[in-house]
Amino acid sequence: MSRFKLGVRQGDGFVAHAHSHAYRLEHDESGPPRIVAAPDRDQVGLLIELSRTLPEPFHVIYVLLSMRTLRPPGRYQSTRPATREQLEGFLSRFRTFLEEDGRHHLWIGSAAEPSTLVYDQHQVLSLYGRLDEYQPVLTRAGMGEGPVIVPGEHQHASHDELDGEEHALFAHWNWTWNPLEPEDDPLD
Repeated sequence: MSRFKLGVRQGDGFVAHAHSHAYRLEHDESGPPRIVAAPDRDQVGLLIELSRTLPEPFHVIYVLLSMRTLRPPGRYQSTRPATREQLEGFLSRFRTFLEEDGRHHLWIGSAAEPSTLVYDQHQVLSLYGRLDEYQPVLTRAGMGEGPVIVPGEHQHASHDELDGEEHALFAHWNWTWNPLEPEDDPLD
């Protein structure tokens, strides 16, 4: 059985959801303009490419949504900004965990400007800041403008065999804990 982060109902169970491999530009009154992207594969590779459009150093926030281990849910921010090399090493090391387990969100922000990349538990990317620079990266990844839809009935899967990866992630850097914000844990 293969692991998945976001599943949709099929018969009596759930199977991996495949997104549209599309993106859309959003302008609304509730926040800054953003691009919302739904890659159907290699989300972490795309995050690495998108992060290369931003100046370093980077703040990393790992948002733990469920308590599979004894660690409490919350926003865990790396205590020191990361260089590009450190960020890419972190993303490469934890690629499988980030892409195949639904217990978390990940935020990457440039410490030099208000640009942020968010990879959420729905396998959707919300991109803030350098919108004009993100679009060519998405196009090179084979994405075009189109619908980004999170299925109504879905499941966020987390996996026992990846609990060790959670422990390794928290051992990778020092983190400070803050409580979850209401928007961190959508009711779905």
